[in-house]
Amino acid sequence: MGFRVKNDVPPMERELIYLLGDLCVKWGFCIPADAYNQISKAEYYRADEFGKDVVKAEGMDPDFETQWVQKIADRFIERFGHHEIKTSSFKDRVRGLEEQW
Repeated sequence: MGFRVKNDVPPMERELIYLLGDLCVKWGFCIPADAYNQISKAEYYRADEFGKDVVKAEGMDPDFETQWVQKIADRFIERFGHHEIKTSSFKDRVRGLEEQW
C-alpha cells in the first residue's frame, strides 16, 4: 500500500513527490526533509540536474557517483517522458491532463 499526496498539491510537485518516494523505496535514496522539499517544489527540472540533486542530498558526490546520477535521470525520463519538465507546461503523463494552477 502506498501513500497519497493531498489534492491541493500542484501537479508537478505531486509527481516529483511520488518519484522521490519511489527512489526511497526502490533504491534507498531517502533524502532529508529540507532537500526533499526543495526538490519537490522546483519550478523546472532537467533529468541530469534532478539526478545530481538527489545524489547530493543523499550525501554523495554527484561528480563521482555518475552511475547513480544516470540511473536516477533515466528513471526521471521514464516517469515523465521528457528530459525536462516545468510547472508552466507540466502535463500529467498517466492521466494525460494539463492542470492549471
